[in-house]
Amino acid sequence: STTAERFLAMSVAGAQRTLYIANSYFVPDDDFRDLLVAAAERGTDVRVLTAGPDTDITTTWYAGRARYPALLRGGVRVYEYQPAMMHAKTFVADGIWGTIGSLNFDNRSLAFNNESNLVIWDPAIGALMDSTFMDDLRYSREIILAEFEQRPWTERLVELGASALSRLL
Repeated sequence: STTAERFLAMSVAGAQRTLYIANSYFVPDDDFRDLLVAAAERGTDVRVLTAGPDTDITTTWYAGRARYPALLRGGVRVYEYQPAMMHAKTFVADGIWGTIGSLNFDNRSLAFNNESNLVIWDPAIGALMDSTFMDDLRYSREIILAEFEQRPWTERLVELGASALSRLL
C-alpha cells in the first residue's frame, strides 16, 4: 500500500464519533468501502460529500455512483453537491484530525499520483472543518437508497461500465 492509502485507512479505522469526507472524485475501492461501512456500523457518523452532475469528469462521477448502494446499505450517508462543480478534497475525523489538499478518494490518486496534503491535529481547525462541511450540505442533495434504486437501468449500466473502467486505470 502507499502512504496515502495507509493514511486514509488508519484515519477511517480510528474515527470514533464523526468522519466527514468532501471529495470531488470519490470512487472508493472495495477495501475502502468496507472500512467506511465498518466505521458506520460501529456508530461513527460517516458522511461523504461529492460532486453532483456538474462535474468535469463524468465517468468518475458514474463510477462513484456505482458504489453508493453498498455504502448506503452500510449506513454511510452520501450527498452530491448541486449548485456548481465541487472540487474540494477534505477529510476530518472526530473534529480534530483532518487533511486538506489534492488527495482524491480513488485508486488513481491513492496509488499513482503525487498528491500534496496538509494534515492537521487541532480541535479548533477540526471544528471549523466540521462546520464548513455541514454548511456545504445545505447546498447538496442527500442520496436516499430507496430513491436511488429507482434510477433507470440505462444509468445503472453506465455506472457499472464506468466502475469497471475505474478499476483498470
